[in-house]
Amino acid sequence: MLKKSYFALLAAILILASSFAYAKGPGDKVEDFTLKGVDGKEYNLNTALTNSSYVVVMFWSTECPFVQPYTDRINSIASEFGSKGIAFWGINSNNTESIEIVKSHAEEKGYPFPMLKDVKNTVADMLGATRTPEVFLIDKNKTILYHGRIDDSRDADKVTSNDLKNALDEVIAGKEITVNNTKSFGCTIKRAEN
Repeated sequence: MLKKSYFALLAAILILASSFAYAKGPGDKVEDFTLKGVDGKEYNLNTALTNSSYVVVMFWSTECPFVQPYTDRINSIASEFGSKGIAFWGINSNNTESIEIVKSHAEEKGYPFPMLKDVKNTVADMLGATRTPEVFLIDKNKTILYHGRIDDSRDADKVTSNDLKNALDEVIAGKEITVNNTKSFGCTIKRAEN
């Protein structure tokens, strides 16, 4: 009886584990994808990488209390590095947030980057993204160079490590990224049931 219970538990764990996407990280390749922005335009990764040296993909939320304090910081980073050939995309994969809410939020926050809606969390699943905020820095070969958090605290005055900014400074300088993988923190992505 104990043996049967053990195998049933093991099977349940394996089924549960397989339902979570593998999180891609530095060195992993990304497939091309196209998402519609709240501005009505389509955004394609291959096209973006033709026009930019890198793309920063950020999983974002209109509601998450971990995302909201990042408005000024991410706007500043996107403005600074956008002029250096790096594209920024905010992606909302939460099935609890409508495109209208996402559009209104993006306008209110004045994001200097497009906000895209990942309606069936296809891109979140492909990358294995689980949190908001969570970022991926992708190069022209569609290789992930950095994955993780923006920095180490949602409170701007408590930040001791500017992880995303440090990674961007290093790639712009032609250096290898010193810390290319960090643990993201925040709210879980509210996935659509497939």
